[in-house]
Amino acid sequence: MQVQGASNLNGVLWALAGMGLFSFIYVSGKLSGTGASALQIMWLRYVGGFATMALALLTQRDIARALSTTQPVLHACRAAAGGIGGVAAIFAAAHMPVASASAIGLLDGLFTVLLGVIILREHVSPRQWMGTIVSLTGAMTVVGSQGAFSVWGTDSAGPALIALLGALLVALESILIKTLVRAESTFTVLFYVNFFGSLILAWPGLANWHGIPIQWLLAFLILGPVAILAQYCNINAFRRASASVVGPIRYSWVVYGAAFGMLFFNEPISLATGIGIALVLVGGGWLATSKV
Repeated sequence: MQVQGASNLNGVLWALAGMGLFSFIYVSGKLSGTGASALQIMWLRYVGGFATMALALLTQRDIARALSTTQPVLHACRAAAGGIGGVAAIFAAAHMPVASASAIGLLDGLFTVLLGVIILREHVSPRQWMGTIVSLTGAMTVVGSQGAFSVWGTDSAGPALIALLGALLVALESILIKTLVRAESTFTVLFYVNFFGSLILAWPGLANWHGIPIQWLLAFLILGPVAILAQYCNINAFRRASASVVGPIRYSWVVYGAAFGMLFFNEPISLATGIGIALVLVGGGWLATSKV
């Protein structure tokens, strides 16, 4: 029992690191101010990631073994779910308030728990459900204080629906990651997600291409190595804890989102936001110390 508790803590810490890196990627489109499309940004990210993994492949002693996989279809599905889910998150964050976009994206944590129970047959203890509910309540408090629930019936309704689809796809990707890491090496998982992602999003990315300054083109390519580091953190999180524990840690996105909103987009942090952030941290701490 003590071992499981320690495992959850390690998994939560890895998940927090990964979420912080992905949060930066999700606001990259709005931060750049270039008008680059979400599909364009995500494709460039995967191209940069695949180039990084291709170089890393040259360092492998047994290249054939490093590329060996028994689940190519799952790798492709994982790349498609994560890629399109990421596009949805970037699009939503660029076309509506960051807090509102994150509010809807928060549902991926709940979706992950539910899919973990249904597909992976994971057991979720009452303590874990309580931690999930506390974190979700805090997250909703944060985004609610910033007018996140006033988007319906406005120009943000379309982006909100896209964000909801993205949340479901990201949750599905989490379940696929948990499935893949049971049988595949970390290098194999990282290589194929970037390989398939760069292929799947090539046509959509080029079809939605917008001219951007060369420095931002390079910056979006550099998101590839950043995403690989984030993916590495997620893989380690899923190796050390169940999807029902790791999923709700994605609620920490509101903490990162609030910080980025304050630093880069002049979105103030109110008292309600502070209370919500505290609840997210309490719920996350509860999950980290929970035992199955």
